[in-house]
Amino acid sequence: MPRFIWHMFKTEGTAGLFKGWAARCLKVAPACAIMISSYEIGKKMAGGMNERKDMRDQNYNQFDDFSVSVLVDHPDTLDELSDLPNGVWPGKISLFVKVDTGYHRSGASPESKQLRDVLRKIQQRHSSFELVGFYSHMGSSYAASSSAEAVNYLTLETERLADAADVATNLYSFDGDARRITLSLGATPTATAAQNLFDETPEMAEAMQRFERVKGRYNVELHAGVYPVLDLQQLATRARPAYSNHGFPYLSRENLALRVLVEVASLYPERGKPEALIAAGGLALGREPCKSYPGWAVVSGWTADGASKTGPVYDIEDDKADKTGWIVGRISQEHGILTWEGPQENMRQLKIGEKLLLWPNHACIAGAGFGWYFVVDSDTNDSDIIRDVWLRWRGW
Repeated sequence: MPRFIWHMFKTEGTAGLFKGWAARCLKVAPACAIMISSYEIGKKMAGGMNERKDMRDQNYNQFDDFSVSVLVDHPDTLDELSDLPNGVWPGKISLFVKVDTGYHRSGASPESKQLRDVLRKIQQRHSSFELVGFYSHMGSSYAASSSAEAVNYLTLETERLADAADVATNLYSFDGDARRITLSLGATPTATAAQNLFDETPEMAEAMQRFERVKGRYNVELHAGVYPVLDLQQLATRARPAYSNHGFPYLSRENLALRVLVEVASLYPERGKPEALIAAGGLALGREPCKSYPGWAVVSGWTADGASKTGPVYDIEDDKADKTGWIVGRISQEHGILTWEGPQENMRQLKIGEKLLLWPNHACIAGAGFGWYFVVDSDTNDSDIIRDVWLRWRGW
């Protein structure tokens, strides 16, 4: 299988999540890698190495000229990089070329003149630049609704990146395996779907063969952003089944790490269906919908007093399950409206001032609205005790 690269972007941008990770990574897994979204985050992550001076002194000399790379998809960007003052960048600038594999947000398509222009300019300025590989974000994979569909996105993304790499190999000469091009691919659905390749089905066997053909020619790595945290949108893709297979943990709401604490501000039991006002809206939860249900967040079964019987919790995972529970059915900027879905016989009764924990649709958007994360340990009996507070890094 390809190596896994931690895509250190928005949601995981906290000192706590990274604390000690760099030293541990270098100690136990020299091949692991991190991708960051900004120079400022990179500086803060590098500062984490100060926790272990012995590890820092031991491992800094392991960083080669290609430890930090720049993403480019237009030849004019290379002109800007060429104008950097001397000493800003040690040695050659390592480059990943961003490829549009079908999402159409950024990147040059494998067949485009733009891609060839970028590659030719890198070749012309080989004393300044080094092509390391090709990078893609298959954001369209969020449209997947099954593990098979997610794997199809994975193989498509892999093969489209290989098409771009083939263009480079026709222009460049490489020194055998020592300079194999790296294909960096994945959104969280496709990175998650890679585990399904081990399923013993004809469809997965064919997908594995296609994947291995590319892997035989190029280095392949998977990157994923919200993977360590997950959210309702990830459950909706069904990129990995909600059952355990081949030793991989199943994917369910029990795996969701991010919840948003909100307060009930008012109650409206006499509306068409029961509703409640909460002090959290678009600024706290975001406005991204989820294709599996008509809302912006789901109220979890957590209660402040530890009560075990709270009534049904709305289930987005099982299409055949009763869609019964509290969801955020409408939002404004500062407030949200909880709506009760399903029969009212077992409705969870809410109180003004009561605290609730919500699972948001998109953890990246929801997390950006807060300056810190309160960390609990769900594997202990005292799962409501705050074990740590992680401050978010700003500036992305």
